[in-house]
Amino acid sequence: TSVSATDKYNSSNGYGFSSGSGVSDVAAAGNGALSDAVQFTGNTTFDVDLPVGLYSVKVTLGNTTRTSIYMENMLQIVNMTGNNAVDEILIPVTDGKLNIRAAAGKAGYAYTISAVEISRISTNASLSNTVWLCGDSTVCNYYPKSSSTQAGWGQVLDKYIDDSWNVRNMAASGQYAKGFVDAGQFDAIEHYGKKGDVYIISIGINDTNYSDSTEYYNTVTDMVKRAKKKGMEVILVKQQGRKGDYTKNPLLTSRWFAAELDKIGKEQNVKVVDLFNLFQNYCVSIGTDKADALFY
Repeated sequence: TSVSATDKYNSSNGYGFSSGSGVSDVAAAGNGALSDAVQFTGNTTFDVDLPVGLYSVKVTLGNTTRTSIYMENMLQIVNMTGNNAVDEILIPVTDGKLNIRAAAGKAGYAYTISAVEISRISTNASLSNTVWLCGDSTVCNYYPKSSSTQAGWGQVLDKYIDDSWNVRNMAASGQYAKGFVDAGQFDAIEHYGKKGDVYIISIGINDTNYSDSTEYYNTVTDMVKRAKKKGMEVILVKQQGRKGDYTKNPLLTSRWFAAELDKIGKEQNVKVVDLFNLFQNYCVSIGTDKADALFY
């Protein structure tokens, strides 16, 4: 169904834009349905009437440098990059209507949507067990997700866990712990998270630039408490080191805020994974040349 920015929502169509302002039709570099798009400049949403249920929503961007996608008034897909970038998530609809909008992934750049595909998965409006990810460039998605030369580990995690699990990667390149919360990346995790879900926190590299150990400890502790309150299992991750760490003599034993994670893990009775040493030991075992190639 072709949709124009001038198509304001009405109940007879069951879809349309919530306002006549804040959206405009623009050209895009794709073919066919992807040769045009709608550019968003405000909080106007594209609304679709949907029966209560669980839906798969596939979003294809138009021309963009970096665009994030909001659904149900929450940040849901973080920093899609490149023209006609595609991502797909599962989302419950409980109020009979789904709203979607594009937002700036990076200040100063246009943000557009070229196509939206919606499929009902179940009449039960609840997510299957989900692994939620908090992280930075070492964890986040890169686009095209299926063929990008660079990838965070969160992008491929679904290949290594049971197919019945849903993975939602809320990580963003350059992000730090307090920024993750302030930017709204934790909102969907807290809103949809439930007993049986897993929340993995792997962040800290950029906190050395924007934060300090006290703020980091307080922010991560707060996220842990809030996730546990929803019944989620929390796993803290000591992040892998930088290229060349595995050539040092003596080898480092940790980086970033490892001590704070150990303290939080003990205080909150949650698991702490020492990815730093696991990965460093692996790099030592395969040799410098092969290890260097792992750092894009």
